[in-house]
Amino acid sequence: MSGTATMGNDPSIALVVLDTLRADSFNEHFDWLPGVQFANAWSTSHWTAPAHASLFTGLYASEAGVTIKSQDFDRHTTRLPELLRDRGYRTRAFSCNVNVSERLGWHHGFDEFDGGWRLRGLGENVFDWDAFIADHQSAGPERYLRAVWRCVDGDCDTTQSLKQGALMKLRDMGLKGRHRDDGAAELLEYVRDRSWNREREFLFANLMEAHRPYDPPDEYRTDPDEDPPHFDGVKATLEEPPYDPARIATAYDDAVRYLSDIYRDIYAELAAEFDYIVTLADHGEALGEYGAWEHGSGLYPPVMTVPLVVSAPGPRADHRTPDANGERATRDALVNHLDVYATLLDLAGVETDRRRGESVRPLLSSDPPALEPRSSALAEFHGISRRRRLSLEEDGYEVAPVDTERHALATADCYYFEDLTENRTIGDCDPAALESELDRRVADLERREGLSEADLSGLESQLEELGYL
Repeated sequence: MSGTATMGNDPSIALVVLDTLRADSFNEHFDWLPGVQFANAWSTSHWTAPAHASLFTGLYASEAGVTIKSQDFDRHTTRLPELLRDRGYRTRAFSCNVNVSERLGWHHGFDEFDGGWRLRGLGENVFDWDAFIADHQSAGPERYLRAVWRCVDGDCDTTQSLKQGALMKLRDMGLKGRHRDDGAAELLEYVRDRSWNREREFLFANLMEAHRPYDPPDEYRTDPDEDPPHFDGVKATLEEPPYDPARIATAYDDAVRYLSDIYRDIYAELAAEFDYIVTLADHGEALGEYGAWEHGSGLYPPVMTVPLVVSAPGPRADHRTPDANGERATRDALVNHLDVYATLLDLAGVETDRRRGESVRPLLSSDPPALEPRSSALAEFHGISRRRRLSLEEDGYEVAPVDTERHALATADCYYFEDLTENRTIGDCDPAALESELDRRVADLERREGLSEADLSGLESQLEELGYL
């Protein structure tokens, strides 16, 4: 239950999403991060927009109206930053993810919404490169020349459009130009350059370094002469990846190693300014497990398990967590993104009944009380976007297996999920009982339709999972 902060002053809070970071990769490379780690943490969905919708609303994505069919975060749902701002917080965001952008409504409730270099290419009059590329995948290299002509001849900001296209092309060729990474270095400078309040300050950030194309700076690449593996994860799941699986796994690991190092610097800056820092992933990544690749095809365990650490380095943190001595403690409680939302509001002293999660604030103590464990955690898969569906059909793929709604259920000891062609149970549990519980949880959802694909009009390109080449 959400409560009121016990300190006289409300603490400052930072929420940092390390996009696409697997839980096992986090355990391997982020052992330096102090705090309380929740080792049994799960996402509510398999990709960015619905997972963030849960973080921002305390509801499942289908209840918030944010799915692959309707990614726009409309204004009919009260969000976390709005509640914090009403409490008196100054709310700021820095997103490196085009799916969490002002164009798609994610800025509501933030006093300041900034972002990395990709977001700066999403202006109203900037040529929609992602949409053009998706619509002309079979055109070969000449599609780039066609796009350049559209930038010059069309009704758009020609200079900014050409600049954005050149940056995307250079990065696709492995020539990063003036961008060292996907935005983490920019966030580091952003944190260093801003003036922060110790009281009632909220920062949300999303970092993309673990996301495909797994392209860290050259000094982190195992083989700097080898291009990053560019492939379509859904097609690879339906067939097979066009690269050696070991090469893909190595490229991902290289990217995570860089993310760990750059985030260590970011965390140090945040720890000097914020009382609480919540570090987590929106979802993980499949690297061949169950024949799956990336995160666009289903609710596979490596996609759905996520890292979650709550650190309390600041003086207004009213629970002196083990990280006060630079250490990390572990909690085994079953949690998901809904609980993160409830915890953030609890830390800020905000009361609200419109949520499904429970605050884990009591578990942040060095001597946590025994709490009644959550019985299960639900996850949703809503199919694929219209653009992705058309692309697969054009290339001759059978779309039905991946373009259907599916669900999964995590318990303290087991995981049950609906795969492409069969249901799977991980752990020694009764599948029939898990299926019955899953059906009950799905029936309990208070679904709300968001904007239709037709309503999104010019934002259709944003329906791709991230729009990367």
